Amino acid sequence: MTSRRNLQEVPMGDDNRPTPTRTVTSLAVSAACGLVFGFAIEKGKVYEPAVVKNQMFLSQFIMMKMFLSGIISGMFVLAVMSMLPFTRRQYLGAKSVFVRGLREKGFLTTLSGGALLGSGMAIAGSCPGVILAQLGSGTQNSMYTLLGALFGTLLYGILEPVVTDLTKPAQTIRFQFLYNVYGSPFFVMALPSAAVLSLVVFTLELAYPWEEEINITDSVYQSSSWITSPAWPPFVSGITVGSLQIPVVLVIGDTLGASSSFCTITSQFFLHKSSKRLSPYLLKFQSGIKNWWQVAFVLSSIFGAFLSSILSGTYSSVAGVSIVQSFVGGALILFGARMAGGCTSGHGLSGIGLLNLLSISTMAAMFVGGVLTAMILQWIS
Repeated sequence: MTSRRNLQEVPMGDDNRPTPTRTVTSLAVSAACGLVFGFAIEKGKVYEPAVVKNQMFLSQFIMMKMFLSGIISGMFVLAVMSMLPFTRRQYLGAKSVFVRGLREKGFLTTLSGGALLGSGMAIAGSCPGVILAQLGSGTQNSMYTLLGALFGTLLYGILEPVVTDLTKPAQTIRFQFLYNVYGSPFFVMALPSAAVLSLVVFTLELAYPWEEEINITDSVYQSSSWITSPAWPPFVSGITVGSLQIPVVLVIGDTLGASSSFCTITSQFFLHKSSKRLSPYLLKFQSGIKNWWQVAFVLSSIFGAFLSSILSGTYSSVAGVSIVQSFVGGALILFGARMAGGCTSGHGLSGIGLLNLLSISTMAAMFVGGVLTAMILQWIS
């Protein structure tokens, strides 16, 4: 449980460059957040391919409850930061970074990218935000999902000029955020929206109790501490992940996301002096704290998921999908996420948390694409 991070602003020194102290602080905070993220993802069980695939089959709602809970907590803390005078500047800066990352995106782009993202999720049972958490928890064939994701990133990097030309909107979208449509402040719409989504999560939990969905007994849950428990309620994991917006916004000056880290990683391996013309898009991600903070975040999530699975005794106990499905799904996931300009973290947790219309359309397309692909897979199997 993924973005537009290539234009991230960082605190500047007097010479208009990131200071070493701020750089180290940003990377340290990123790593700490990634550790918590990976730990919470493993405890929430949304890293399990079966959980992701069953969500697309609409037969299990662990992922939906954690996803919505993350949006709710993120939306709440963002609304609070937008109101408080001593955090409003950081909130506006992070929102500005988010908007600039979508400046060449339109609804055709985000709908198409979101559909591909959802299709890949249904095939591989993963998403950009949890691929490395799957690796850390020893999920079967997760390495092939990672390789597929890197391939999808490289493919998009090469095709990006063509994709952008075909899908770029003719003119800038007038209203980027839902609250702009109604001319109201962000928090006026965000807080009631969070309350409504809370009712949705509550209703889903009444209809599909989380203990029954993951087949955990009260005795097992109650006999474990929160750190060694095999699972947390999805809303606890979701609230934990969504609350990470606080340090990311205040210290790093950005919002949660995961998919652009794959651009940075891919550019290190596949772009050399002789091949830089191959992808000017990926070249932008090769250096700079604005790109590497998210790499620190996702790499740290490997250890967070590893630590959680070791403590709960679940390491390497989760079955994955086939090698072919892992690779193909991983490629679709990252190609779609980069095309849309974000993933389940960037568009989902952050974009919907900000009430961004492009993000809402991306996530809607993601679920439609995922459900349709799941139905096709079920029909041909």
